[in-house]
Amino acid sequence: RAQAVRARMATLAIARAAPVAPARRSRRRARGVVRTLTRAAARETESSAGAIDVVALGNMCVDVLLSPAPIPSPDALKTDASLASLDASAEAKDDARWEVGGNCNFLIAASRLGLRAECAGHVGDDAHGAFLVETLAAEGVPFRDLCAIASEDAQTETLKCFVLTDGAGGHAFCSRYDLGPWPLLSRVDVVDEGAASALARCSAVFVNGFVFDELSPAAVRSAISLAKLNAAGVFFDPGPRAFTFVSGDAGRKEALDTILAATDVILATLEEAAALAGIEAVAGAGHGATETGTAVGASFAESDPTSGGGDDALDPLSVARALFSRPGCAADWVVIKCGPDGAAAFTRRGDAVYVGAPEIDVVDTVGCGDSAAAAVVLGYLKIQKKKKKLFEASSGKIAYLPNAVLAGMMEETLTLATAVGSATATRPGAGRNVADAETTRALLTAAAAKIETMSEEERARSGISAGGAKRALDVLEESLRAKDRGQSAV
Repeated sequence: RAQAVRARMATLAIARAAPVAPARRSRRRARGVVRTLTRAAARETESSAGAIDVVALGNMCVDVLLSPAPIPSPDALKTDASLASLDASAEAKDDARWEVGGNCNFLIAASRLGLRAECAGHVGDDAHGAFLVETLAAEGVPFRDLCAIASEDAQTETLKCFVLTDGAGGHAFCSRYDLGPWPLLSRVDVVDEGAASALARCSAVFVNGFVFDELSPAAVRSAISLAKLNAAGVFFDPGPRAFTFVSGDAGRKEALDTILAATDVILATLEEAAALAGIEAVAGAGHGATETGTAVGASFAESDPTSGGGDDALDPLSVARALFSRPGCAADWVVIKCGPDGAAAFTRRGDAVYVGAPEIDVVDTVGCGDSAAAAVVLGYLKIQKKKKKLFEASSGKIAYLPNAVLAGMMEETLTLATAVGSATATRPGAGRNVADAETTRALLTAAAAKIETMSEEERARSGISAGGAKRALDVLEESLRAKDRGQSAV
């Protein structure tokens, strides 16, 4: 009852968005079947317990996978003329080449891990928007209209991202995000009631760096504040947009200040995190970062930011410390994604955990970080739930988990995250091709069995413990069982 009251108060507290324009009403009529599916999924979620595990904010797009061909230079590709030409092509209209992208990668992975996930985003009155909403509904993810869109805004249609490949492993992307004007939905400053209701009932909000290409800092602040009323955790993955926040104009810097002030967990590659912290990134430092003074398994105290890499070397520990020290940054965790080397997680109070990644044959790395983030959300929320129970059981006297308990839960969280990211890498593309429970389960089971046959030296190099892999598997299975029972995974 208290949660319902908070949700209602949050909805009433914000100003109403502009009236729905005729184009929006037309879209609802044109997509009647899809909307019916979405409404049914939303009702099922709300009736199960009234709570939502995670809402992804904005960045809804459809990837259009083009045939292999020579890739133009960035100057030639990132133009209005080039985008118009791609949009008018026959391949853009071929739905066999469509795949959901952006935050859809995260949402599908989250749902497949057992999280009750919803999205608050924008799509247009077009076939691409119908495809996106229907695809998410099929994955058990309800779609919430983020806001009413004025016809003067730059993005009234569904965002399309054209994926170009050269057939030899090279790829490039082109979308309206690259061209602006930013933010694309410049007239939006509050969210619609449906999205507001979801945000006010969720345990976590996932935000990536592209949302600020779409929404103003004020709109993002409004959306996040609704979730914060319910004590939701905020997860921020800047992605490649990290570099625009520090090299861009005052608006981009305001956007970074806005999100870091509200963020509980930052997820980033080493270079992205360094950019956010104001450190000049070292090219190529992300992969192999844990070999330069912060090898997998090294302790917090043993880490040496300068060993093995020269004066310009970056390492996860020093970058995390720089982020924690950044004025206005409220993050409690910093998670550094190091590709095939695994990941590292640091807390503001000084905890540190390093985990390796399962050995796989890499097919495609697109979507690996998005899907791994879903596992971090799951693990972090479970830790917060355990902390809350301990706090309440001790009548408010104990606010932290014992060090060994926290370290173990952080290890299983990262182990699950690297397994999910690795499972995604075994498949081409992202969207519906991100990791599923079966592939993740197989990787964790194989890793646990293999580690038990290794020598101590081999185990140290792998960065994965048999116990960590087994506990990560338990987290996955428990989450899936809860979903089968219609309960929250956390």
